[in-house]
Amino acid sequence: MTTERDLETSEEDEGARRLVIDADFPSQWFDLEDLIAKTICQAAVFRRECSSTNDLALKLAASADPMPLLVVTDCQTGGRGRGSHTWWAREGALTFSVLLDPSRFGIASSAWPLVSLTTAIAVADTLSEFCSTSSVGLKWPNDVHLSGKKVCGILVEPAHGVENRLVIGVGVNVLNSLEAAPDEIRGIATSIVDETGDEFSPGEFLLSLLRHLEDGLKTLGAGRLDIRSRWAEQCVLAGQQISLESGHHFVEGRCAGVDTTGAILIESEGLTKAWFGGVVRAT
Repeated sequence: MTTERDLETSEEDEGARRLVIDADFPSQWFDLEDLIAKTICQAAVFRRECSSTNDLALKLAASADPMPLLVVTDCQTGGRGRGSHTWWAREGALTFSVLLDPSRFGIASSAWPLVSLTTAIAVADTLSEFCSTSSVGLKWPNDVHLSGKKVCGILVEPAHGVENRLVIGVGVNVLNSLEAAPDEIRGIATSIVDETGDEFSPGEFLLSLLRHLEDGLKTLGAGRLDIRSRWAEQCVLAGQQISLESGHHFVEGRCAGVDTTGAILIESEGLTKAWFGGVVRAT
């Protein structure tokens, strides 16, 4: 049974706001009141188990108020990646979505493709805090690596039929050790606990991540985010030979980073071309 609680901030607080929580069960990991009191999120929906937080956020897009809205679960069973990809997650993984109006951060629709890269940078900055002795890398367009393996996936989707609504979906392997994962996953992915041995709470990680995300979105909206230079600092593909499949197109060449629009740059046969979508692999 769903319970709803409206929390009122002190009337003496300038800019007081109504904080709304919709939870079907007490969370094992997340202090929802703390999260929406200390981050950009003004409301939260929690489900003990959820097929996909992105799917739920998209369903709520037309009626959500106030926003940004945090949708989070203790157990995601059917997470989606780009295209037909799925996100493998077990207990202890952090899986959540944020539904927001990008225009409130000054982000025009033309800059929406940069939101995914901005989110990846926020995750990378958070990982650098929690895993200071491990290398953190960015893989275009929506993955974050820890010690050379994927630790986070990001899926940003517009809400169809609803203007100015964007869903940012994030999955981070925090406490979910991949020791029991299928061999094909264990070879390419990792978790924070596997790399560091430290048992950080997913809720603690989420609080820091949402703060970094707020900073990134505001910087992007203000036109101050140098995405090309910032991405180059941790790009795991820079200088490598890669292949890209995009629709009917296939190209091989050297990765020259990303440009100011967030497109990946591939140098092939003496020419450098920007690509805005596709599946990239190191060759």
